[in-house]
Amino acid sequence: MSISRHAITRGFAALTAVALALGVAACGSDSTAESGGATSADTTAGETSSSGSSTDQAGGTVELTVYSGQHEDFAQALADGFTAATGIAVTLRSGGDAELSNQIIEEGDHSPADLFLSEEPGPVAALDAKGLTSPVKDATLAEVDSRLVPSTKGWLPYAARSRVIFYNPDLISEGDLPHSIMDLVDPTWAGKFAYAPSGAFTSTVAYLIDTIGEDATLAWLKGIKANGVNEQKNGKVRDSVEAGQHPFGLSNHYYWYILAKQSGGADKLASKVHFFDHDDAGGLLLTSGAAVLKSSQHQDEAQQFLQWLGSADGGQKVVAEGDAAQFPVAPGVNSATPGLPALADLHFPVVDPTVYADTEAAQALIIKAGIA
Repeated sequence: MSISRHAITRGFAALTAVALALGVAACGSDSTAESGGATSADTTAGETSSSGSSTDQAGGTVELTVYSGQHEDFAQALADGFTAATGIAVTLRSGGDAELSNQIIEEGDHSPADLFLSEEPGPVAALDAKGLTSPVKDATLAEVDSRLVPSTKGWLPYAARSRVIFYNPDLISEGDLPHSIMDLVDPTWAGKFAYAPSGAFTSTVAYLIDTIGEDATLAWLKGIKANGVNEQKNGKVRDSVEAGQHPFGLSNHYYWYILAKQSGGADKLASKVHFFDHDDAGGLLLTSGAAVLKSSQHQDEAQQFLQWLGSADGGQKVVAEGDAAQFPVAPGVNSATPGLPALADLHFPVVDPTVYADTEAAQALIIKAGIA
């Protein structure tokens, strides 16, 4: 659920006023309802235990505030797992990736957030590029696949999604699928595939701008618009291919695996998922990122959250065993999702994820191509 900056600010001010009036320090892990009614998304993850709690310099109990653009259930599972392991309470404030990233930029040094959890790499990379994140400890970064770590070391990749093709074998065989998504501008593919201009699509465009240049990327986008069917959302791409409305579609892997689980198994689905067997832009591995904000007053505890998030027996176990069907990024930790390959077996372009920071340029090019 998305919350506005004004709703957060009003709620934060109200809580401060109450604490001052009563003359006591706020502590514990009670859920806090902000003003704004249906726009409030604050939940407190777990109780702060007396044996494992952390205290701030004033002697009060530390509670981390996390702005999260990740799926709410997934983020809550991570928050709950960290609290159970450390006794440190976590308050989640959920919203859209770009919305929360922009809010942090607006709040600057006065942001109440200690950490930012993204779903896409772009928003967290943008915060890093603006100098708003604290460096991640080398020991924490060493816990995860080194191919996914940004050169700036300003944030931690903690989960990943692969770009894939969903296809309906009644309409097209896997062997007849395009070798590369760059081939989709050919008239041969006109009307045969679906796509969605989602956050992951924007990340793909940012990658292409970096690798083939803006002009070539714009030409590709115009070809996609001419030949493809814009289904707006990845879930609709999946469902339309499953229903036989399109031979194939471009999407993120986890949509299909979630549907397979909901349907009682992959054998219950008409569609299948195709992972590229070479390093193609259609098989990009896009990471979710976590960053400690420089403005945080709880740097040690926030860095502890990142360390737990990247650890094989901590956050990576939650990623592996969760319902989100995403890839854990710690070497040797594989997803429990039936049929999902190991990250080590995937083929994808290895790219410094800092290239995803300029999402505005990518979005502007998408609009220029006439895709909305």
